[in-house]
This record gives sequence, structure tokens and C-alpha cells, in this order.
Amino acid sequence: MVDVLEVVSSEAAKVAAAALVGRVDKAVSRVVDLVRGKLGGAPPDTGRILAAVRDDPEFADDLARLLTTVHDGAEQVHGPVGITGYRNHVRYLADPPTSGLRVIAGPPGSGRTELARQLADRARDRIPVRPIEIDLAGLRVDGVVDMAVVKQRVLRELGVPDAELVVDNVGLDQQFGSALSTRLCTIILDNVVLASELQPFLPFRLNLLLVTTSVMTRELAALDRAPILLRGLDEDGALELLADFSSPVRPADEPVEARRLVELCGHMPAAVQQAGLTLARRAGEPQPVAGLLAHYRTTGVVDAEGAIRDALQRTFAELSAEAVLGAAQLATFPGGWFTRATAAAYLGGHNGERVFEEVVDAQLTEPARGGWHRLTTLAGQYAATLAADREAAFDRLLRYVRDHVVAADLAGDQPGKPGRLREYVVPAGVAWTLPEDRFDWLDRHLGLIGELVRAAYWRRRHKEVCQLAGAVEVLVNQRGRWREFADISDTAVRAAEALDSERAAEGKGAPALVARALSMRARARFLARWFPPAAEDLERAWRLAGSAEIPDWRRRRLLSSVAEFRGRCCEEQADDVVAVTAPSEAQRQERARLLAEAERWLSTAVAVDGEIDHGYALGIHLRMRASILVKAGRAEEALTAANQAAEHVTGRNAARLDMVAAKAYLAIGAPQRARECWERAARLLQQTRADQYEWELREIGARILTAEGRIEEAWFAWQELLGKAFTYGHPRTNEYLSELGSLPSPSGRPR
Repeated sequence: MVDVLEVVSSEAAKVAAAALVGRVDKAVSRVVDLVRGKLGGAPPDTGRILAAVRDDPEFADDLARLLTTVHDGAEQVHGPVGITGYRNHVRYLADPPTSGLRVIAGPPGSGRTELARQLADRARDRIPVRPIEIDLAGLRVDGVVDMAVVKQRVLRELGVPDAELVVDNVGLDQQFGSALSTRLCTIILDNVVLASELQPFLPFRLNLLLVTTSVMTRELAALDRAPILLRGLDEDGALELLADFSSPVRPADEPVEARRLVELCGHMPAAVQQAGLTLARRAGEPQPVAGLLAHYRTTGVVDAEGAIRDALQRTFAELSAEAVLGAAQLATFPGGWFTRATAAAYLGGHNGERVFEEVVDAQLTEPARGGWHRLTTLAGQYAATLAADREAAFDRLLRYVRDHVVAADLAGDQPGKPGRLREYVVPAGVAWTLPEDRFDWLDRHLGLIGELVRAAYWRRRHKEVCQLAGAVEVLVNQRGRWREFADISDTAVRAAEALDSERAAEGKGAPALVARALSMRARARFLARWFPPAAEDLERAWRLAGSAEIPDWRRRRLLSSVAEFRGRCCEEQADDVVAVTAPSEAQRQERARLLAEAERWLSTAVAVDGEIDHGYALGIHLRMRASILVKAGRAEEALTAANQAAEHVTGRNAARLDMVAAKAYLAIGAPQRARECWERAARLLQQTRADQYEWELREIGARILTAEGRIEEAWFAWQELLGKAFTYGHPRTNEYLSELGSLPSPSGRPR
């Protein structure tokens, strides 16, 4: 578990340092005054602050409290809000928690999520932003939740852009801890199963964590000594809820029967709501409540489950046969969430969209932002019991999404030039025809793509798994999302290996496909700083690529790609070795060794590209080699490589090359040439919407200003970078503080 005192000390040191270089507001001043008052004249570094908070719990509490005001946070526009006129479980709302953990346990339909939202609403005086709500049921794969994905989702809701989310676990933990310790927020975790799913949040006890679960385990009970255990609504609340949903019927006109009805429903909100909807259909009868109770006796309905089933049967009986079948199919839609287009594809036929609309109009779905829908819990449970050809629906959806993902990949190819490296089987006749930007579409559907990859693998649809994983590479190359891609690529490796085994039995095999899948999994792994397994994947990929019985040009192109990834893996390791405040001589030597190894592999890739006359790959690999040479202190050689690469790059790759050249020109003391390269790169990146490089571009711009002696502007540029990094909790905050600290004071102003 995170040591919250270490997090508090680190963040306090950042705040103190930020104040020294110009960021001063009331919240920062209060933190700085408290630290200085405790430490006196000693420098407020992390070590001294940590010693003080360990020695003085009262000081630690005061410091943690003040830190939560540093980033007040903007209103979370998309956060959930409770329903108005809420009248149930009022005893729990009389003294709501405003910080710490509160577990709400109850069976499905007991209203636990709505109660959590109501409690969050009542904490708004202390925590003014809307709550962040995450349903862990939708993130659980084979019973396990990837908590890194949960952390990234929380950070997104706190305003951190995708491009600024850290990929590796250590960096992500730092970013998550920084974000939760420097602002107040309410987090609702729905459908928790294990106490371990709460661990990342527990250290930050000044925030409010509301947890819902259907099973109150011993481990969860140990974390909250006063949990809320829901059995049903208060009688008055149940009667009012019944009245809300039964209009124009007035249950109050039959008070005895109304109490019997809510008692039969077990006071469970879901059952009372469904009974109310059923009651509304009896409008105009002389005693509608008594009539419904009589109907229940006749049909054997004796409890909440029966009332719900009866109401759903009535609802489904009013639907067309096509809509009933459609709901039955949607009950097993991969991942549960669907758009109009994906639902129509899943349902199939010319009437797919009409059937979707009928299901929505019947209020069997609940919406989410971005045009996504899912069946309500009760409708989904009932519909799942109905007969339907769900495998045919899955086939239609798989084909629809596969075709669009592949079309998005192919759309980047230029006529007359070799396309991106692909080892998957490209289906015939696909083309990108949607008006939406292809990368935006892929980004929106990445969660569904991941669900389809897993579902297709268990159906032994290995070819389609490899097609989806291979084509979606184009998205992660453009926008990141490596954490999500790591799971996809892991399944893709298994699918490729299965295809290889199947084809080997026929005397063919598919080693090139396995090599590509291993390479992409390795890339996701080394970006996450999982270096040993990444190196194993790349070593195996290199052997397979070398022995692949495919046309020589393709085989050598694949070898070049694997060599690139081996070089990049070494480069990432080199960066990681010195990612400390004061690297030792041994660490610097290890970095030099790794950079030399990286340069050797990139030189191999460059040589292969030249032999097969593959200019596109040659430009990329020359640029990567130049970047390594700059890091190794060989800027002149880097410029030579960059000049060679310039003949072969366009668009985003040309912008990346200009960024490398700008760094090289800075290294040899030519800031004017660096600026020319930087300005070209900025224009190209804006045109190509490659926003994942924004930070690096702005850093280079700040260094150019410094080299040009434009100190006022350099201060402003570094302060702007620092402010963003600080707000996003990004680990590079310390680097920017160091850069600002090395600058002379602008216009002679004292520090």
C-alpha cells in the first residue's frame, strides 16, 4: 500500500519549490507557511518534511488537510447526481459522512447506488465537485479488476488528458497519489467484490469513498466498522416510491392494500418501482391496488422477485416479437454497453436500428454519455433467460467491428507506397466510409474492441482476434492507450500461437504473425517498464522473424521492425536507469551501455531498410537512431542521421524528426536552427492531431527560449509546463522545478 506520509511529504516539497519559482496563491501560501513554521530555516525538501510528519502526527494531519486545497478542482460536469425528492433511507442521510470510507451493502435492487449518490450530494458543502462513479463490474475480467485502469479512469475524471496519463505502474502510482492528495473528491465504487479493490483509495482518508457491494465480506467489514446494510426501504419511503411510479393510480386511496403491496415487494426499490409501473396499467379500475394483489395471488407472486418478474413479463408482452428477441440478444452484448450503430449491427437485418429504438422507447435501457446504452439490470437479467440466437448476433457484431477497425487502419495507406507493417489477414472489400474521424471512432470503441478480442478468443476465432489487435495498433501508435492495448496484445499473442499450431499441423505455421504479436506486446510492456518480459518477447520475436517462411522482402521488413523494438526497449531502460534525483556513476555507465545497445539495434534496422529500399521505415528508424545519439552526447552524428531521414518522412513522422533535430541543434549551441525545426514540428503536429507529443514539444520550446537568452519568456514557458504537470500530478513536475531553479531570475527579480 502507498505510504501516505511519503506522498504528503513529496507533494508538500513540490508546493514549497513551486512557491520559490513563482506559483503563489492562498492555498500554496498556507502550505508553505505551515512547512516553514515547522522546519524553521531548513530547506523544505522531501526528506526533512517526511521526518517531521513521522515525528508529529498533528503536523501531518494539518499538512494533509491543507494540501487538499491546492487544486480545488473544476466542476465535474459529467458526474452523477442523485434523484430529486429522495425520501428513502432518511436515517442514513441525517448524519452523512464527509470523508473516509462508507460501505453500502445490499442485494441488487435495494437502492444502494442511489443511496451512495444521495450521500455524495450531501457532502457537496465540503466537496463541491460532483462525484466520480466507477462500476467495477464492467471492468472485471475473469474475476479480476486491473486497478491501473481504475486509477487512470479516476485521473481522467479529475481532468487529466489521456496524453498525460502515465503508463508504468510506479509513475501511475505517483500521479494517482499526487492527484488524490492535492484535492478533495468523492468517489463511488459500484459492485465491489474484494477488499483489495479499495486499497489504492484508502490512504487518502480526507476524500470520501462510497462503496457498494452485494456481499458484505469479513474483509470489507474490517475496513468499515459502521457499514450501511440495506434490506429495503422505510415503509413511508416505499409508499411514496410506489405513488411516484403508479400515476395516475393513487395508492393512498387504498392504504391497507398499498402497505400489503410494498410488504410483498420486501420494500425493495426495484420491486416497488416495477409494481408501480404495473399498477399504472390498471388506471380506471375501481380498486386497482386490490386488483393487482388478487392477480398476484392467482399467479403465485409472493415476493419481490415475483413482482419484478410479473412486471417485466407484462412489459415484454407489450413489445413486438422482434423487440423481445432484440432485448434477449442485447442481454449478452459483449461488455454490456452498445451504441445505436453497434446495437443495430448486433441485432442484424434491415430492422436492427428500429428494434434498438423500440427497446429504448420501452425504457429497458439506461444511457451514458457519448451515445452509449445498456439494458437496465432487471431488464437484462430477465432478457437473458429468453431464447435467442446469440452466437449469430456475436458473429454479426464481430464482423462489423472488425471491418471498421481494419478499414481505419488501411485508411492511412498512401497510394503507390507500402502500407504499415501488417501480418494479420486483411479482409477484402473494407473501406472507411464513416463521417467520424477514424482515430476518434477507434478511441471511443477501444473498450468494445477489447471485449470482442476476449470473447472471440474463447470462441476460437483466432483470425479475427489477430485482425482486431493488429489493426488497432494504428490507434495506439497515434494516441497511446497502451495500458488498454496491453491486455489486447496479450490475447493476440495467444491467438497467434493457436493459429501457428493449427497451421503447423498442415505444414504451414504462422511464425511471422506470432513474431508481430510478440513485438507489439513487448512494446506495451517496455512502455509500462516491464523490461524482463518485454526482452523475452523480443528475443523470441527475433528468432521467429528470422526463420519465417514468407517472401524475403516481408521477412526482412519484419526483422527491421523487431530490431526497432529491441532498440526502443534498450532506450526506455536507459531512461529508467537515470530516472532518479542523483544517478550514481554506475548508473550513468549502465545508461551509456544501454544507449549503445539501442543504437546498435536501430543501426541494424536502418541497414535492413536500406537493403530492401523501404524508405518509409528508413526515415522512422533514422529518426529514432538520431534521438538515441542525442541522448548519448553525439549531436553531430544525430544531425547527419536526421538529414538522411528527412528524405523519407512526412506528416507526424516529419514533425517527430524536426523535434529530434531541434534537440541536436540545441546540443551544439545553434538555437536559431533549433527554432526553425521546432516551428515546423509545431505546425505539423497541429495538422496531424498527434497530441501525445505536446509536452515534449513545449519542453523543447522552453529550452530554445532559454538558449536564446529570452529569460522572461523562458520563465513563463517553464512555469506554464510546471503548472500543468502539477495540476495533473505528473512525475515530470520535479524535472520542471529543476529547470526553473536553474534559470536566472527574470529582470533581476529576487527569488
